[in-house]
Amino acid sequence: MRVHRWWLSLIAAFLSPWPGPHVDAYVPIAWALVRARGESPDIAFWIIAGTLVAAAYLVWWLILSGIAAWMRRPQGKRDDL
Repeated sequence: MRVHRWWLSLIAAFLSPWPGPHVDAYVPIAWALVRARGESPDIAFWIIAGTLVAAAYLVWWLILSGIAAWMRRPQGKRDDL
């Protein structure tokens, strides 16, 4: 079974913490978006939230791509030691 990085990145992006003064609890981005949808915020909130999700997705995708590239590197003999 092959797990694609973009699915994992999307899930991790929505589980990433929402920035702000949430010192007492962990608030994932997905939960903040669900709660905001019921309160009908202005368009500026959705622009900020969309940018935040896109940035979190890109960071997670780069991390997972780096791990995948590191795992694929050849494990041959090293004669330079």
